[in-house]
Amino acid sequence: MPPVCMVPPEKHHRPGQERKACSFCEKNVGGVDYKDYPLLKPHVDYFGNIRNRSRTGTCLQHQKMLKTAIERARFMGMLAYRK
Repeated sequence: MPPVCMVPPEKHHRPGQERKACSFCEKNVGGVDYKDYPLLKPHVDYFGNIRNRSRTGTCLQHQKMLKTAIERARFMGMLAYRK
């Protein structure tokens, strides 16, 4: 029986589309604090939306921590909700 996918594994991704490494994992950050504004700011775009994992390169665990930290910072008035 032939394989299900006829495309070789090296052709699945286009060049330059490899996953980015998580910056939090590289720095061994245990948790994300809502008071750390310089850490949160690059993960929020111009309109106040949280950037997605594929754009920032964060892993699932740190993206969840980042989401709760940004929500808490918004509630405390440190970050804007939306423009």
